[in-house]
Amino acid sequence: MVPAFQIAIFDRLENVSSDWPRAAQAENGARFHAFQTVTFLTAWTNSFGRSGRRSLHFVEVRDRAGRPVMFVPLCITRRTGAAILTFIDNDAADYNAPILFPVGFEWTRNVMEGLWRQIASKLPPYDVLELDKMPADIDGLVNPLALLSNGAHAISCHGTDLRRPWSEVDAAYPNRRTVLRGARLLNDKAPLEFCVARRRDEMDEAVATMLRQKQQRFEQTRVPGFETDRDKYDFFNEGTYLFAEEGMVVLFYLKAGDRILATNWGLVAGRRFHGIMTSFEGGDWAKFSPGSILNYRVVEWLHREGFEWHDLGVGDEAWKLKAARAFELTRRRSAATVQGWIYLQRRTAMMRLRATQIWQKVRPLKWMILRRLRQGTLALFGLDILFDVIFTIAATA
Repeated sequence: MVPAFQIAIFDRLENVSSDWPRAAQAENGARFHAFQTVTFLTAWTNSFGRSGRRSLHFVEVRDRAGRPVMFVPLCITRRTGAAILTFIDNDAADYNAPILFPVGFEWTRNVMEGLWRQIASKLPPYDVLELDKMPADIDGLVNPLALLSNGAHAISCHGTDLRRPWSEVDAAYPNRRTVLRGARLLNDKAPLEFCVARRRDEMDEAVATMLRQKQQRFEQTRVPGFETDRDKYDFFNEGTYLFAEEGMVVLFYLKAGDRILATNWGLVAGRRFHGIMTSFEGGDWAKFSPGSILNYRVVEWLHREGFEWHDLGVGDEAWKLKAARAFELTRRRSAATVQGWIYLQRRTAMMRLRATQIWQKVRPLKWMILRRLRQGTLALFGLDILFDVIFTIAATA
């Protein structure tokens, strides 16, 4: 028997029901990741969502008796003439998923397809459905939206299982001996201190250091940084204190004497710690790998505090691949109109171009040139588009 659903969609976050989880823990049986909480969505709307180039749609699905079944934060964004329906994300979330509640029926593809048709009928028109970074389950409950997937997401999430005894976690830690040796050498240079920011002044210092170190890393690796993404900067700079009020953020830092050498910023949901941003000091300090030293101490602290997972987030970087567990992600990408089909064809072609070796080699030059121009205080409106055109022509010549 197909269950009956009640669907309500709100276009303002402040209008959602009190059943929507706000902080790290929920008393109503909800299963969720940190990225779909009211607190995260508030920080997101205050930064990434303030542009006004998208409409927000907070979907609440309930059963016939009014009990919560599934909540989903969605948005519609216009890109190159097409309306794209996606999760609220903007690369700020590692997992895109609904908030789930225990139900008395089995989620199947047929059930979810029927429910999605009802949801879509209540949303504004869109050209493309693009649901990406979907995990197969949320804290043990089947993710019904993942049942709609039509492909694997290109990259995965990775994490360390902390439910094992510390001796097993410690023994399996990647490059453990090298990390501990670096800690000893660094401690000989200046006394090391592992810290968790709790007071406002500690957070101020740690956040400012993290953002400075991260920007330096962006420039060193020739990728766009905070100068092109002020929303991301404000999400961390201002959102930290919003998360702190709800007990969701944990901000670690490593000091050598009076200097902060590395930071680790993450969010808590249940017994899972999502590591979101890390930073470390460059120059002569980099040879000691302070970021790796801090990460080891973070894992040690999380295990001692009873966390079950140290989630390293989305990305297939080499150091993440050494983690004990990979979380495969799926996506649903489909066109709802002819305009949507054209958009997807153009996007696929561009993705193939950007995957070529020559593009990967040429692309960083854009950011080097733009940074040099900004240092000269020249007006740059539209220059990033111009450089994209130039480098696209160069890459295909």
